[in-house]
Amino acid sequence: MAIEGLVDAPAREEALDPSRSFIVEAPAGSGKTELLMQRFLTLLALVDKPEEVLALTFTRKAAGEMQRRVISAIRRAEEGAEPLEPHEAQTLLLAKKALDRDRALGWDLVNNPGRLKVLTIDSLCSSIVRLTPMLSRVGGLLNIAGNPEELYEEAAKRTVLMAEDDGLAGEAVRKALRHLDNSVAALTRRLVIMLGRRDQWLRHIRRGALEEELRAVLEGSLKRLVVHILTEIRATLDGKDLSAIFVAARYASIHMPDEGKINVNIRALVGIKALPEASIEALPVWRGLAGLLLTQKGELRKKVDKNIGFPAEKKKEWLGLKDGLIVFLDEQRGDAPFIDALARITPLPDPVYDNDEWEILDALMLLLPVAEANLAGVFAEEGAVDFQAISMAALDALGAEEVPTDLMLLLDMRLKHILVDEYQDTSATQLGLLKALTRGWTDNDGRTLFVVGDPMQSIYLFREAQVGLFIDAKERGVGDIRLHPLRLQANFRSFEKVVEWVNGAFGPAFPAFDDVFIGAVSYSPSVAVKTGDGEVEVSLYEGRNDGAEAERVVSVIKSIDRSESVAVLCRSRRHLDETIALLKAEGILFRAEAFDPLSERVVVRDLSMLLRALNHPYDRVAWLSILRAPWCGLSLPDMHELCMNDNVSPVFALINDDERLKTLSQEGRERVSRIKDKLSTALPFWGRQAPREVLEGLWIDLGGPACVEDATGMEDAEAFLTLLEEMTVAGTLDPLKKLDERLSRLYAGGGPVEANVDLMTIHKAKGLEFDHVILPGLGRYAKGEDKKLILWMERGDDLLLAPVEKKNGAESPIYDFLKKINREKSVHEEKRVFYVATTRARKRLFISGHMNVDRKVGTLLPDRRSLLSVIDHSVGLDAIVSAEAFEPAAPRRRSLKRLPLSWERTEPAPPLASALEALKVTASPEPEFYWAGEAVKHLGTVVHRYLCEIALASLEGWDDRRIRGESARMVAMLRTLGVPAVEALKIVPRAIGVLSRAITDERGRWLLGRREEGRVEWPVSGVIKGEVVHAVIDRSFVENGVRWVIDYKTGGHEGGELEEFLQNEKERYAPQLERYAALAGAGGGVVKKGIYYPAIGAFIEW
Repeated sequence: MAIEGLVDAPAREEALDPSRSFIVEAPAGSGKTELLMQRFLTLLALVDKPEEVLALTFTRKAAGEMQRRVISAIRRAEEGAEPLEPHEAQTLLLAKKALDRDRALGWDLVNNPGRLKVLTIDSLCSSIVRLTPMLSRVGGLLNIAGNPEELYEEAAKRTVLMAEDDGLAGEAVRKALRHLDNSVAALTRRLVIMLGRRDQWLRHIRRGALEEELRAVLEGSLKRLVVHILTEIRATLDGKDLSAIFVAARYASIHMPDEGKINVNIRALVGIKALPEASIEALPVWRGLAGLLLTQKGELRKKVDKNIGFPAEKKKEWLGLKDGLIVFLDEQRGDAPFIDALARITPLPDPVYDNDEWEILDALMLLLPVAEANLAGVFAEEGAVDFQAISMAALDALGAEEVPTDLMLLLDMRLKHILVDEYQDTSATQLGLLKALTRGWTDNDGRTLFVVGDPMQSIYLFREAQVGLFIDAKERGVGDIRLHPLRLQANFRSFEKVVEWVNGAFGPAFPAFDDVFIGAVSYSPSVAVKTGDGEVEVSLYEGRNDGAEAERVVSVIKSIDRSESVAVLCRSRRHLDETIALLKAEGILFRAEAFDPLSERVVVRDLSMLLRALNHPYDRVAWLSILRAPWCGLSLPDMHELCMNDNVSPVFALINDDERLKTLSQEGRERVSRIKDKLSTALPFWGRQAPREVLEGLWIDLGGPACVEDATGMEDAEAFLTLLEEMTVAGTLDPLKKLDERLSRLYAGGGPVEANVDLMTIHKAKGLEFDHVILPGLGRYAKGEDKKLILWMERGDDLLLAPVEKKNGAESPIYDFLKKINREKSVHEEKRVFYVATTRARKRLFISGHMNVDRKVGTLLPDRRSLLSVIDHSVGLDAIVSAEAFEPAAPRRRSLKRLPLSWERTEPAPPLASALEALKVTASPEPEFYWAGEAVKHLGTVVHRYLCEIALASLEGWDDRRIRGESARMVAMLRTLGVPAVEALKIVPRAIGVLSRAITDERGRWLLGRREEGRVEWPVSGVIKGEVVHAVIDRSFVENGVRWVIDYKTGGHEGGELEEFLQNEKERYAPQLERYAALAGAGGGVVKKGIYYPAIGAFIEW
């Protein structure tokens, strides 16, 4: 950036110091992409290889943009270009230094841009997994599922079906079903949600069924949080003179009635003379204070009566006390921190689980890993995974901090500098990856971490993006790396008036202080660089009137020059339904990527009905829709005559009934006659030929393409037909219900490229900018989330867990408490969502929404769940617009569109018969049966894997208890290998037994413990008898100058002579071990061979 003259020039200059690590707060429009590029160029001028610098982004678009800009800067420096903008001078200077390094070391980056490591986090994870198929336990499954929700649902259904099984998993499913009133649908739906977010909870509950001592640990976490909140509340109240409260409280506590609308907690105030301590024991007293001063809605009391301990018959006793209490309450009505502090008391739960809660939590902690294991099986069957599987596998592949893998050590040697964009959107899983990549890095060791982002733009809480991680990194660094905090202030995007309005609106709306736990971020104001014209307009409506708002939006769009870009942003797609309809009616071109549901496009509806008609001859609605579609266009009177007095016969039979056709009009008969022959030709091929071929051929023959108005319609038709093809397996169409479900998640094409108007959600708009930004419907609110089976939350090293309450049962205080904290996080995020929306504008910002009359105060207020409530303090009633000023346009009368009777195809479609003849029928493969022996073989693979992990750790941290806790992971590994869930659950105890024996057996501990030159899964290669040989040795080490080569055999031995068995085994595997020894001892020295049988504690050596 241009350094001189900017308010944040020192920070921008400091950020280019290649010897230090930084975390940079970069508000919207502050030029963070340019700064990242400059840092990248600075580092390129110093490193020996460009691969030593790794830049991570969240989207492919951002990665491509950064790579393009770096290469462009180097190319311009090579050409000796002059800076086009003031800020380019610094960039070109840095690019020139990078170019000099490029030439000196022969990189030729302009022609080899692939050497610049600018990757998305997902692509980095994929690369790691490809390099380590065994360590990552994903193998070759790197195809990303197009619709992972379907796979989640299949896994959830399999899990619910396990209710019929014996054993722990079956009992866990039955408990969960009972908890949800035996609603299979409710449990399935919640499992789908949980599987879609398993990267957020799996690391917490991978241990399988809970052990009783963990209850104390979790309750301890709850206690510490409750005490922390009480401490904050006490600090807020401590400065108040509460003497009048204490006197009134002591009286009220002993005069509470026995029944009625009472708050029993007030009775705990007996003898109170000061604020209670911030302790669990004092929790009833705190609740009593909140009950005395607040209503159930969390508002200060206006009425003091018998229900809180002031009975009318004892008025003489309490009159003075009551007056003192009322005076105190009146004095506090404007003290928001005081009221908020009291309101925080009410939801605090007793930090202990009741037995019912614990029982279901215990069951769910077992059930969820089983569901995850079932999902691994579904992934294996489908040959596809989701991004979460890739990221978790990558993290596993890098190894634990104490036991880094060879790949991690290799990456550690190669990487010298890491840059991370959009760090405010980092999740715990991604942070784990970053910590793994920088493991062992320290200050001043020549390696640096540079992260940049804007915590005010953290809006992906639903993806577990935790803005608290940004705050924590600023305060404590990442891993062992201390990050120097920098803050940018200059705004290069928006004009001065827009920047000033945003500062004025959001400065007071954002919290005063950062809070890691609840994701609260304080506001950082910007300073505008552009001083030209800018405008902010706010239009508020009294009462909701979506039509009036849409009219106003379209009016604003019409007033904007076509050469300038316009964005209409919203929280939910449904919020722009009226606007889209009006834009279409006015003929205004617009783009709406992922906005217009494909299922609602006319051509798709017609194709869908044609498909249903072919699939079911008695689907009367579908068949009548065919007759009404443009290719036929039968009138309503003719349709009525056709179906007269016959509600049973298929419509296809009716249109082939000559007598019935005589009752139709002349035109009606001609229209039916034109399509019935085509239908008669196609129907015999349904079920014998690929559904797409039959449907597409019939649609073309009927004149479907001629009914499409534009190229977009043809794109929609192709999208539907492609989906149909994807849903066809072995020539058979999946149930139409599944097709509808897939269709409901697809959207029509974005729209014409030449359009200057874009419609999108606020989340989609993040990272973009437009000349004009319109934000309508801000008085509305988005739908809340479904309840999760388990709520989980991290607070430092503490873990907070709560199971969902029973369906139609009593509320769970702990679940409700955590839900309230999540809601608090969401409220903070909603402010940031609004901030993101407003900061997309360069020149003009137009905001509209509705407010309703609050009956209590008699004024207009926005709904507290709406975005408008965030800034209602910054606009006055002078912004209210009368809805009458914008009368919605009268709805246009829709006429039936239909092809003329004279229409004919210019080129007849090839006959379906010819396509049928060309169809080659191949025999289906015989089913592949699953034999029990396969399960044992795969069990050996799992045991093998664990023996390697234990040896890598040199036994540290591995005991019998930990091995039992790995049961759920073992099931998951077996499912990945194709073992059915039921079988996996049966054989896992055998693996646990084998591993427990190995870590307690004297010989096993000798093999698995810390050893000189210890190797695990050691890949070796060499030439033996003229042949190149590759091998992987399970375990190898040196003891007393002798190299040991060990092979694990996980099978057992039953009956017979053990010595004879072992001798046979030695003869069988000796050639293999001799090859291993030859490869391992190629450098000379003595090599001994050994085979270890952990299942029977036996060892052969020679």
